[in-house]
Amino acid sequence: MQQLEIAKGRLFDIDSLGVTNLKLFPGTNRDASPELFAEQINKSLSQIENGDFDLVDSEY
Repeated sequence: MQQLEIAKGRLFDIDSLGVTNLKLFPGTNRDASPELFAEQINKSLSQIENGDFDLVDSEY
């Protein structure tokens, strides 16, 4: 449950991102646990904070 608590704080605490609406989809892994989702959220947020991402132009 450690990853879940960390993700909850990073997303929803007052001094954090202040997320109010979040939707997640398990893709092909229907057995994904909340802890696994949280681990991926934390990994993604860390990569964004470190500038380790690529911008994608979503205009068609």
